[in-house]
Amino acid sequence: MNWYITALNKYAEFNGRARRKEYWFFALFNLLFAIVAIILDNVLGIAIREIGYGPLYGIYALATIIPGLAVAVRRLHDIGKSGWMILIAFIPFIGAIWLLILFTTDSDPGENEYGPNPKQFEDIAPIEEQSSNGDLILILVVSWMLFSRTFYTFLPKIIDNFYSLGWFKPLSTLMGLVWSCIPLALGFIVKDKTKQLLVFILGGVYILLELYSLITQFLF
Repeated sequence: MNWYITALNKYAEFNGRARRKEYWFFALFNLLFAIVAIILDNVLGIAIREIGYGPLYGIYALATIIPGLAVAVRRLHDIGKSGWMILIAFIPFIGAIWLLILFTTDSDPGENEYGPNPKQFEDIAPIEEQSSNGDLILILVVSWMLFSRTFYTFLPKIIDNFYSLGWFKPLSTLMGLVWSCIPLALGFIVKDKTKQLLVFILGGVYILLELYSLITQFLF
């Protein structure tokens, strides 16, 4: 949560560098809050029927688009890439995979043209703190998997609006596949090798489940 707040505090700061932990924790909490906003829109009956969400999500999305872009640019700076590389996201499918690889790449060692390595002081943390970091990420990964599965599986059965949206089911499955990469990406910032392996296994299983769901959605 601290990393999410850190990114918000650097609201429009496109200079400098952001390590993987800062970017991915922001991405995780940002998505969770966005899902909560969509749920509230529908529960409160203020969602626009044609699109499935309403003003709460719209306000939240507008409020976080700038810090989201800023932390993404700083993440690219952290690996020595220009912030303009974010535009590869517009390349269908390949762009998203390319960006995912870049966003999970470790920081450039030492200082680069965009500033000092943001990890140079934090990585001196004691072993106990590094271990607790792994525990936290494991909890986040499991919580994320349960929460997202609950959202995409049970919400359409609870909220009638989604039944009228023919595009909702395939889109939600596709988005689930994209966002299923988050647990896998979080594994790269776990220092304990055993816990890192566990996060990778959980993330891999989750991606396989989403792939199966996507395949069955379009073939059956």
